[in-house]
Amino acid sequence: MARQIALACAFAALAAGIACRSEPAPAPAAIRFLHTFSPGETELFNETIAERGLAVESSLVPFARGQQVIHEILREGSGCPDLIRIDATWLPGLRASLLPVPAELAALDWTPEAAALGQLDGAMWGVPQAVDGLIVLRDAALPAPRSPRLHDLLAAARAAHSETRRHPLGVRVDGYWLVPWLRAEGADLAVGSIDDDGGVRALAQFAALFGDLAAPPPPAGSEAPDELRRWQAHEVAYWITGPWQLGALREPERVAVSALAHAPRGGQLLVVPACARHPDQGWRLATELSSDPVATRLAHRFATVPTRVSALPSAPPLARAAYDALRGAEMLPREPVTPLLFDDLNPALAAVVARDATADEAIEGVRRGWHRLVRGAR
Repeated sequence: MARQIALACAFAALAAGIACRSEPAPAPAAIRFLHTFSPGETELFNETIAERGLAVESSLVPFARGQQVIHEILREGSGCPDLIRIDATWLPGLRASLLPVPAELAALDWTPEAAALGQLDGAMWGVPQAVDGLIVLRDAALPAPRSPRLHDLLAAARAAHSETRRHPLGVRVDGYWLVPWLRAEGADLAVGSIDDDGGVRALAQFAALFGDLAAPPPPAGSEAPDELRRWQAHEVAYWITGPWQLGALREPERVAVSALAHAPRGGQLLVVPACARHPDQGWRLATELSSDPVATRLAHRFATVPTRVSALPSAPPLARAAYDALRGAEMLPREPVTPLLFDDLNPALAAVVARDATADEAIEGVRRGWHRLVRGAR
């Protein structure tokens, strides 16, 4: 009887072993990725990930709502992504909820401009995925401005005025585009930095462009397609924009790039939240997305500026020219409230351009709003 029981146990164990060996190994959990890619970038991302055999469950959050949505997810602490793509200006406000970049990843050959985006207080908290900021595009048949200074850019635009180019300067009614004018007057996009008359002068000079060198602004929300249409129609000679528009240009050989004095520089970072279920997988995906092959592919498809020194030689001329133009640009103040300042600045700027308010009135309102914002953050 004992022998029969032993044999039965042996057969059961053997059967269980065979069953285990015949079953496929469980598939690894999909990497959860929350991103702000454009539709075209999302399509390329999906192609790239499929080719690399990675299982990724990706979700898109509109850029305009990205910071708010990400703050809410990290504050909740459940269902966190393994990797998030953020704007570099969001990093100071999110850092407390993030993991630092692993040493081996932080030690890669990042360009100085890219590395600075992901660093705070001597540590790296985000993997740089793209560098952007304001640059000047011009028709290659036209001369470059004599220098990156605003004065020389405006002079070059005036010289390009013609019947077909009644408004030869391309610029957007947006606080980000105002930054070079603020800095030229000794101000900046920071609380307390517009408390003297520099902010008033900058806003008045900027608003005076519209209807003169620059066309009257289009309806809110249609700026990007309107700028592109005017450029394609050769109505604009000098266009203040960023690398994000380069991929949509039909005639890249027609385009030359110049630097703009006091321009803001920013970019996109890949970060892993402290609440991620699979942080190692998050860093794995960040490594893939910042690798030379992927960076080169993005550069050729969208003229995205690479973030690693080793990827620059393989980038197309337009992306390398954008990188060169951005090397002298300056990051916005690295404060948690910085991205929130536009909520007060943009409507005030639009009111002055529309002549619904004077520059003095608008700046006074912005000052009050910014100081109230800081008090609320405390």
